[in-house]
Amino acid sequence: MQTNLYVGNKAKLDFNLKDYSTKEEVLAAVDRIRYLGENTNTTGGLTVARLKVFDPAYDRRPNVDKIIVLITDGVPTYDADKLDDEVAAVKADGIRLVALGVSNKVRKLTKSI
Repeated sequence: MQTNLYVGNKAKLDFNLKDYSTKEEVLAAVDRIRYLGENTNTTGGLTVARLKVFDPAYDRRPNVDKIIVLITDGVPTYDADKLDDEVAAVKADGIRLVALGVSNKVRKLTKSI
């Protein structure tokens, strides 16, 4: 994956990895991301990743596997009713989805993914 995508009420692209050349620069960019205390919009994040991040027009390298690493608290609170359809669309587009849970509520979400 080439871009960091922050998701709260709206999905937001924070930076493009092509703008950094060292591990330290990437880690510094990650450190600048601020938690906004908003909803968990898993559906929106997956949609933006599928439609924008993996679009060749967004500098996606053509010969690199498409992978989403989803870090989640496991409780989608925004457009949760659309999550199963978006997960299906992600998979249909040949994108590998890896979920990392950061709370004890992740089990419910991972059943969808």
